[in-house]
Amino acid sequence: MKTTSTDGRGEGRRDDSSPRSGRPTKAAAAQRDERLLEIATDMFLKHGFDGTSMERLAEAAMIGKATLYARYADKGQLFADVLRRRILTIYAPIEAEFAKGLSGKSLEETLTILALRFIDSSLSPASIALLRILTAQSERFPELGKLAVEEGTNRKIRLVEGILTRFSAGRRFAIDDMALAADLFLGIVLGRVSRIALLGVQMDPEALDRQTREAVRIFVRGLVKDD
Repeated sequence: MKTTSTDGRGEGRRDDSSPRSGRPTKAAAAQRDERLLEIATDMFLKHGFDGTSMERLAEAAMIGKATLYARYADKGQLFADVLRRRILTIYAPIEAEFAKGLSGKSLEETLTILALRFIDSSLSPASIALLRILTAQSERFPELGKLAVEEGTNRKIRLVEGILTRFSAGRRFAIDDMALAADLFLGIVLGRVSRIALLGVQMDPEALDRQTREAVRIFVRGLVKDD
């Protein structure tokens, strides 16, 4: 059965699963997948996990249900790709910003800027909503928790580890394991903040900014043993 829609210019558009439409090009398939994940993200944020229907998603994305289920066997797999897309959207720009270091910035200044970037992204309404879904569904779909750690948490650890490694040249640090130091850093600046946000408690922006700066200062002073 063919499904047609109007794009505002009076031209009909067939579902890409229609036999007559042929196999989509790689570019068209990528564009379709990106649009699908964009719509899925919006539906998860508005309706939650249980309130998001695969059938309604297929309708909103103007693709056949068979096409959707061929791509995603269940909502768990779909949410996993939504989560991956969110992680990439957040961290790819931050990684690019800090890839070669911030010109003229000290270790403390660099880590402070990075910590504030992490907090801003963690406290956004979309991030909190997706984290709540992840927390609620991780027992049912344990692969989601593993994904969040491997592609989210570990990605942050590697970014901080790279910064610490660059600044460690010619200096004496209290710990030689930069990956462990990075993990401890994230726990100091993000741990309590993330838990409070998950509970829906609003934090005073000025108090949070001061707390973050002090946390970074204490971390750096404990890490660097040059004196």
